[in-house]
Parts: sequence; C-alpha cells; structure tokens
Amino acid sequence: MPEFLDADAPDRPGGIGRPWTALRTAIQRPACRRCAHSAGIALPVTCWTTHDRNVCLRHRLWIGDGITNAAEQVDVSRLPDALQAQRHHRNLIARHGRRWVRSAYPDARKMYFTWLQRRADPFDVLDTASRLLANGAGKPPSQDLTLTVVFHPQVVALAGLLAGGEWERRAVATGHVTWLVEQITIRGILLGYIPKERNDPLIQWVEHYFSLHKFAAIHRSRKIYDAFFPRETIPPARQADEADAETRWSPIPPYYRC
Repeated sequence: MPEFLDADAPDRPGGIGRPWTALRTAIQRPACRRCAHSAGIALPVTCWTTHDRNVCLRHRLWIGDGITNAAEQVDVSRLPDALQAQRHHRNLIARHGRRWVRSAYPDARKMYFTWLQRRADPFDVLDTASRLLANGAGKPPSQDLTLTVVFHPQVVALAGLLAGGEWERRAVATGHVTWLVEQITIRGILLGYIPKERNDPLIQWVEHYFSLHKFAAIHRSRKIYDAFFPRETIPPARQADEADAETRWSPIPPYYRC
C-alpha cells in the first residue's frame, strides 16, 4: 500500500515500480473479488493500480475501466480476445515503455469510442456479447461496460500503435500520416478506416502530439516534459545528467497532413 511508504524517500527499493499515487491521474479500483475471497477477505477491497490491469488472468474477471464495485466485475472467460489483450498490453509496456503506453491508452480509448459512435452495429455485437458476459450477480453488464470489454483488444492495439515510434519516424520522413492510417485497418483495429475530415480524432491527436513534443524539445525541461507525459509508477533514483530511455527530445515540425 503506497500510503505506508516513506514520503521523503519514495524511490526506496520497496516503492520502485509501484503506482505513483501523488498524480492526479492515479487510479483506485476494487480488487478482484475472487482474489480477495481466496485470501479469506469478505469486506470490499480497494487498491491502487495501473492503467494496464484490466483483467485478472487468474480468475478471468474484468476488473478495469468501468468498474466501481466488486459486484460489477465481469466474467470474460468466454471472450478469449479480452484475455489475450491483457497479455498484449503488458508486452506493449515492455516494448515501448510504460510512460508512452500510459500516455496513449486513454487517448486511444476516447478515439476508438468516438469512431464507434459514428458507425452502426450491423452484426448486433453488443446484443451477442451481453449474452456471453455476466457480473457477480449473474446479470449482463451495462451497455457502456459491454462496449468497454468487447472492444478492449482494439483499444489496446491502437494504444500500442500510437505509443510506438514507427509512425512518428515515417511521418517525419514523408510529411504525412498515411502509414498510420493504413495500419489501423491492417492491424484489425477499425476496418476500412479513412479520416474524411480535419476534426477526425486521429488527426487532432497527431497535431496535438506534435505540438507538445515540439514545445518540450524547444525548452528541454524535464519538469515540462514530465507534466506533458507523466510517469505512472515510481521511478528509481537517477543522476541529474542521466539519460532517460523513455524521453523523446527530437524537434518535430508542427503540422502533418493525412
């Protein structure tokens, strides 16, 4: 529990890698109800957690976004893609760095559900999924929670695409984001995706991303950088001149076209 850590030395070995509870975006959620039950705990348990802990793989319960109490946790054992997405999410953090996946994930989620609102549901995905999912009371979850669970694999895939540096390198080299747009279809995130307007959420995200990085590259201030792209967990102690593998200082042109 972070509350019992030494506030004057948060980077002690026992605290490194723990959720950074001082952040405004720090996350508190109910612990997996089956994990608590197996430990002999009958009372509600709330824990500090990180954005990537959405599925308890041991008990196959959805414990992430949209859950406000343990009874709402949804059994996802009949949705293997949701289980695989949890593993994929952890692999993305190991590959790209927690800072970047954490920064991209909420934007990817907001972006994806904006796209969904503009599309119909021709295959009755929500109706089918609601019959496969059940919460602690044996009832189907709400429509919003069903959407969150069913499309979690696509959101994770999109977050990984945005967190990686490949699209950025190609955008710098070519002056446009065509490769990024193509990958959204190639990777099965959203089939047939083509941004048709300047206010498309992806185009707006790219422009905002470049503006932040350009500002950070000009000022080269770690405080500014950490304010734009905060860490999610407590980092180890570091020297003032030590290089940060998760920092991207390169200056970037302010505008890209699709």
